[in-house]
Amino acid sequence: MAVWERPGDPSVYGTMEIDAGPALKFLEGKNLTITHLIIKAVAKTLAQYPQLNVIIRRNRLYVRDHVDLFVQVFFKEKENPDLSGAKIRNAHQMGLEEVAKTLTEQSQKIRSNNDPNLKTAKSTFRYFPPLLLKWIIKATAYLGYDLNISPKFLGLPPDPFGAAMITNVGMFGLHFGFAPLVPFSRTPMVILIGEITNRPFVENDAVVVKPMFDFCVTIDHRIIDGYMGGVAGAYIKKLFANPEMLEE
Repeated sequence: MAVWERPGDPSVYGTMEIDAGPALKFLEGKNLTITHLIIKAVAKTLAQYPQLNVIIRRNRLYVRDHVDLFVQVFFKEKENPDLSGAKIRNAHQMGLEEVAKTLTEQSQKIRSNNDPNLKTAKSTFRYFPPLLLKWIIKATAYLGYDLNISPKFLGLPPDPFGAAMITNVGMFGLHFGFAPLVPFSRTPMVILIGEITNRPFVENDAVVVKPMFDFCVTIDHRIIDGYMGGVAGAYIKKLFANPEMLEE
């Protein structure tokens, strides 16, 4: 209740099916998952098209200095399921093994309650009542994004969410869905990845069965329009059709 308000912001939703066959073959014998490939593919896309890697500050667009992704991490605290996230900086410059190592290390810290940013956020906001917390979150976002004043005085890192959030719900057996934009994060793109399933697919006028997954995106229409969404989507499909490009 401290985060969400009634609908009003310009969200656009899009989805595409991606053939996971080449990626699954590429992953054979490697200690990697489809999530690691998605992280690298999204980071390469933002680096390839920097006009997507932007932030709105006082109604003006600014290109971010880094390619930052926020990857949702599922964990349980006192038997209650919850989500936090690991921020990965400049994954487009990392090898896939380094992406996997970085995500694993940050995820372990979150699940063991040893992530300093998560601990600081909890200790900072835990004791505020919901009505007051709502305005504190808004004020913190205004200082950090609109005024470009680092919230380090609250013990919080600057721009903690980056240009895109990624959440993989395939692990829960879900095939398809859209996640909402989180207003205070100022993240203009939320990507939801569904479960890989075998599906009928028409190829050369014949029906074949292929492993496919849904790549679902919620975007801030002030930043990303249909044209750039199509361009970025085509590039991501190209990467998954040629996963060796993700090693570059």
